[in-house]
Amino acid sequence: METHQFSFMIPSTAGAVSDTRKRISEKLRRWGLPPESDELGSIELATSELITNAVKHTGQEPVLVDVHLSDGLVRIDVCDASRELPQLSLPDAVDENGRGLLIVTALAARYGVELMPTGKRCWAEFEVAPEALMTRMQPLVPLPAENHRQSTALQRDRRTSSPRGPR
Repeated sequence: METHQFSFMIPSTAGAVSDTRKRISEKLRRWGLPPESDELGSIELATSELITNAVKHTGQEPVLVDVHLSDGLVRIDVCDASRELPQLSLPDAVDENGRGLLIVTALAARYGVELMPTGKRCWAEFEVAPEALMTRMQPLVPLPAENHRQSTALQRDRRTSSPRGPR
């Protein structure tokens, strides 16, 4: 199985949560996770919770997000500037907050927090069965007609170098 990695910075704003979830979801679909899969839905929800916690507790500092897929394991790392460790709590039914880590621990195969010199890293790992990954990656986007000859050669080269198509 191929290894894929994707890292990016996000601002500490409420709008960053849904944008980040969409960005990660799109990347995972390109890497072979079917759009309707339970695995992708779980990863999207848990990622939203990790990002929400980071944005809520880090102040104005940007947040680093790292997504890794290898050997049937998707790992999401969210690094922020706060050294305050998240606390798993059991909120009351009327509480509006406090369920994020419960959701992450319920959906992820493993979850953890690591202190770093510049803050902390919260991570979650999700097992993805090989049969859950689509056998073909998304097709190349066709180029304009004048580049057709070059496009065909590029597709052929990519197909011969990797049986799963472009990365």
